[in-house]
Amino acid sequence: MTLADSGIHDVLLRGESAFAGGNGNGLLGKPRTTPAVVDGIPTAEQEIRKEIAIMKKCRHPHVVRLYEVIDDRKNDMVFMVMEYLGGGEVKYANSNGEPLLRVDQTRRIMRDAILGLEYLHHHEIIHRDIKPANLLWTEGHDKVKIADFGTAHFSYTQRLAAAKASGSSTLLGTEEEPLLLNDADLAKRAGTPAFLAPEIVWEHTKVAEGATPPPRPPVTKSIDIWALGVTLYCLSFGNTPFQSPQLLQFNDPRRNEFFHYNWVCNSERTVPETMGYDWVETGGTSRTKSKEGAIIMHLLDHFLQKDLDCRITLEEIKVRFSFFFFWGGVQVLAFAFVVFALLLRL
Repeated sequence: MTLADSGIHDVLLRGESAFAGGNGNGLLGKPRTTPAVVDGIPTAEQEIRKEIAIMKKCRHPHVVRLYEVIDDRKNDMVFMVMEYLGGGEVKYANSNGEPLLRVDQTRRIMRDAILGLEYLHHHEIIHRDIKPANLLWTEGHDKVKIADFGTAHFSYTQRLAAAKASGSSTLLGTEEEPLLLNDADLAKRAGTPAFLAPEIVWEHTKVAEGATPPPRPPVTKSIDIWALGVTLYCLSFGNTPFQSPQLLQFNDPRRNEFFHYNWVCNSERTVPETMGYDWVETGGTSRTKSKEGAIIMHLLDHFLQKDLDCRITLEEIKVRFSFFFFWGGVQVLAFAFVVFALLLRL
């Protein structure tokens, strides 16, 4: 079937993607019912088949939806018809590197990202490229969805363990198995350098002279938690948390990556005095701050733990910080305490 034969007749835009994924030339199509995006990609790449297999598993309000796949063998292309998210990617900084978002807006974005990522991890899908550019707004900017599964990984090992624990005997469809069974892919470096967790670039960790280098840490879905922490930092401060002073000295991307990975593994993140467009106080290194600033700084401490055994999990986030992300924040919590105190007096 060709694209013209598929029923997606009204191609409105060529050469510019309304979907933030970086794979191929986006074509914005208009089907009869729901707006959609058609992401055209050469069929020769096996990674695209893997991306399709993973996206077929996803049905969640905070994960972009794959509607249809059109295999255009005549033109050697695969067209992925996806949910159209007209609000575009989440923007977090102006041209001067200053934050664009208020703290309450950051809280909403993070809430949606946490819910979407929780769904993916429940199905043993590791996104591997969580960042603001892969968080897309709906048309009315009322909801954020996780997009771009070009580097995503389905952890067959973790899925098998979960299936055994639940007594399930069904794991994958026969057609999907060759694409999703290779857990060795998870050890490969993939994603955006500024958002990679230390365990991915562990070889850059400095050790004392004569000491035995530590073994490579396991690469698990915790890498998405780290990337979500970097995302929270970006939304709050308009920049990434680990800024090596050597990055601006070279035009060579590979050399810059080397210095960045060294900085991530061996240095501490910067702590600005304020966060957000509304200049909420963080206290910097003194840690005297507003209540909202205190919560976000506390969250960042848990998200950006270099020791993955100490890094917070999504389950812990929902238990320990549910009031902040899901109940409306500090003001709602304070109001709830006041109401509770009044009820005790009755």
